[in-house]
Amino acid sequence: MKLIHRRQAITLAAGAIASPGWAQSEWPNKPIVLILGFAAGGPNDLVSRALALRLSDQLKQQVIVENRPGANGNIAASAVARATPDGSVFLYNSSSLALSPALYSKNIVDPLKDLVPVNGTAALPLVCIVESAFPANNFREWAAHLRANPGKFNYGSPGIGNLAHVAVAIILKANGLNAVHAPYKGSSEALQGLLGGSTQFQFDSVNSPLSLIKSGRLKPLFVTSSQRSPVLPEVQTLVEGGSKPIDAAAWQGVMAPAKTPTVIVQRMAAEIAKAMSTPDMKNTLAAQGAYAIASTSEQYASFFADELDRYKKTVEDLGLKLD
Repeated sequence: MKLIHRRQAITLAAGAIASPGWAQSEWPNKPIVLILGFAAGGPNDLVSRALALRLSDQLKQQVIVENRPGANGNIAASAVARATPDGSVFLYNSSSLALSPALYSKNIVDPLKDLVPVNGTAALPLVCIVESAFPANNFREWAAHLRANPGKFNYGSPGIGNLAHVAVAIILKANGLNAVHAPYKGSSEALQGLLGGSTQFQFDSVNSPLSLIKSGRLKPLFVTSSQRSPVLPEVQTLVEGGSKPIDAAAWQGVMAPAKTPTVIVQRMAAEIAKAMSTPDMKNTLAAQGAYAIASTSEQYASFFADELDRYKKTVEDLGLKLD
């Protein structure tokens, strides 16, 4: 994934102004909470906890991940938007935060008004997974089965409006296919539905089902990235299987409440960039099939705004609305 710099003029957010006389050395003076809008064990949880350990070490202050799943991450986002903007609470967000404004006419949170972008963290391709006995081994064979059985296959996702839901809708429409969406409360629960036979396929960030793939309980059919995943080198890409190229990488980052002092936002952004560039974190990400996208708060704000625009167009093209 490449950060897009089309909007370099975008500032962090209205109200993210440093308090007079605030000294950078004064922060952090108490534990920091990263609120995550998805259940433990999912793709965002895996990276956020590794990041929290690195930040705790760097800041000499405990950084805790708190899971508040529900409403496709909007419950967590709303909690952070209402939090005191003193640098003690941050949102660990997924790409779903940029999807929600396009999907819901009445949003709980306006991400660039109620929150301020701090920095990106990691990105991962999505992988299409099925039970080991499913009679397909790549995109072309999978598509043939769906085409022969329109509307008879169910696919799970971590929730309505999650990228793993919308990406499937994009791929199905682009290839003239049809299947039924079955939303769950998080990636781990969706994987259990797939293993139990309630669904027949699922798209997920590559790190989430990796252990199940390695054990042979699930079979990967293709990845959504332009190149094969280093952790699944034998698995074809969408394009290799005959699909049109589709940009469907899942990305993650950190946001702060609006009006958080700029000095704190900038310091946290720098600490995240430092953490994501350490050999330990790079090795952790590589083992999960992820890669770092940390840059600066300004670049993350620009990237986030461009993703808002891209998802809006995508959702309009699909005719997808959730309220």
